[in-house]
Amino acid sequence: MKYFFIILVSFLCFNNSYSQDSDFFKYNNAIKISPIEFGSAEFKMSYEHYFGERKSSISIIPSVILKDNFDESKSGVQVMGQYRVFLSHLRSDEGKSILGFYNIALYGGVYSLYLNYNEDYRYGVHNPVTNEYDNLEFHKDITAFEGGALVGMQLDITNRIVLDMYVGGGIRQTELVDTRNETESQPDYYYYGVFDPEYKGVKPNLGLQIGFTF
Repeated sequence: MKYFFIILVSFLCFNNSYSQDSDFFKYNNAIKISPIEFGSAEFKMSYEHYFGERKSSISIIPSVILKDNFDESKSGVQVMGQYRVFLSHLRSDEGKSILGFYNIALYGGVYSLYLNYNEDYRYGVHNPVTNEYDNLEFHKDITAFEGGALVGMQLDITNRIVLDMYVGGGIRQTELVDTRNETESQPDYYYYGVFDPEYKGVKPNLGLQIGFTF
């Protein structure tokens, strides 16, 4: 995480070096949050810096996962980086805006992410002596790397409020250590969905963010 803050501070300190000549795009930085992830105990935000007259941008998207209750405790940190190239702009000053939005932009890009995640949980394991299930505690550690491509649309609702949506996909490499595998007498096979932190393979990547420019 310290590298994220170093990069963020560097962008802010040298922001004047990338000042824009456009009178339309008066702000070349944006801070956004992802409201959907709140439902899965994850706080995700992003910092985006635009280059030129919004010809391209770099986004740094850190998130914190935190949940603690009786039968489950999990925590983790994820950092994603995106490089975007804006393919078109429908700008209100050029009379091309749709539905009155300030600016409608389409973009494509690439991304990579890193995840460090751990979880303590309870699971019923069959006891052959009592022929019952014992509710035991287990621990898992997950490290994942992912990279891929995306396309998206960014709407400037006003000259300061931004709505950002993207969809993409990539390849995920995951290392999983689960103490449950060491306890059970017979090997078990688990099914992980494409949005589970344990998942390994080709997967989609979706995002919905809202924020402000400055």
